Amino acid sequence: MVEWKDSELPIQQAELLGINRTSLYYKPVQPSPEEVAIKYRIDEIYTKFPFYGSRRIAEKLKDEGVNINRKRVQRHTR
Repeated sequence: MVEWKDSELPIQQAELLGINRTSLYYKPVQPSPEEVAIKYRIDEIYTKFPFYGSRRIAEKLKDEGVNINRKRVQRHTR
């Protein structure tokens, strides 16, 4: 979609396409394996105990040796 050979061309193409120039250079970062494992475990706990809130899930993970707080659990469940 965007020609990268000429240094000025991507800027002009971004203007023509109506997109922000910084979005041309953004490369998404893949989640770490640890983060994926935590999300998977939170999902398992919530599936088994749907009445658990973020506090109880955080406590259960702490009992399993995962250093996590309530806010991080809330971020992963969104």
